[in-house]
Amino acid sequence: MTGKTQKDGYHVVDFPRVREFVIDVMIPVEKKHMIHVLFEADVTDVRKYREKRKIEGAAVPSITAFIIKCVADTAMTNKRIAALRFAPRKLAIFDDMHITCNVEKEIDGQSQPMGLVIRQANRKNIDEIHDEIHSYAEEGYKKQIGPMKNFARLPRFLRAIFISPMMNNPNTIAKRGFNIIVTSMGMFGAGGGHVIPYQHASLCISVGGITKKPGMVDDHVEPREYLSITATFDHDITDGAPAARFAQVLKEHIERGHGLLSEG
Repeated sequence: MTGKTQKDGYHVVDFPRVREFVIDVMIPVEKKHMIHVLFEADVTDVRKYREKRKIEGAAVPSITAFIIKCVADTAMTNKRIAALRFAPRKLAIFDDMHITCNVEKEIDGQSQPMGLVIRQANRKNIDEIHDEIHSYAEEGYKKQIGPMKNFARLPRFLRAIFISPMMNNPNTIAKRGFNIIVTSMGMFGAGGGHVIPYQHASLCISVGGITKKPGMVDDHVEPREYLSITATFDHDITDGAPAARFAQVLKEHIERGHGLLSEG
């Protein structure tokens, strides 16, 4: 339980130990040169399909699982975008897309993001990804709490010794790490809006909110629902043109219901 001490006009609580790990992985971002591509994707048909499945009583995969599948398959069209620069003149280009996503859980009275790595997401279908996320959110995350707390007890300079190889060693990433981050902020609030992330991966997809506004369909205007998305790239690896092409392909995958709708 978090300690609490009342002072004159304020109170003091313990800083959550597991937050130390979050800070540790953010420190390397200071040396990165990141660029962002902000865009919107029309998810009207995808949301209609999910509502129809709910009414029918069928299993409905999460939007997060759908986005992860779209991101993985889009990244496979240009693997260099999700590469790792592990030496001044060396890039590791991975055969598969290993994607991490955060699941928010309450630990010691505080909401904390717990990271799940979807290994070889490009080889899995949406239902498999959804089941993996659901299993982790129900029980799987509990296995990480103890090791995270124990790790956070180490001095920061010792933690850095372990974290740097974990984040910058291509062998570690290829065997058990991740090379893409998908973070979904939109699930925690209503309305549209883009997220500008502070992440270290060569490719990060931040999912914002959904907003309803007029859109053109078959030469006429009708209400449509648009999902705000930010694609963040390591500019040391990816220039603006391939970043824009990636965003366009990802947008098309999402709007066509890639892997979800029959035409996907």
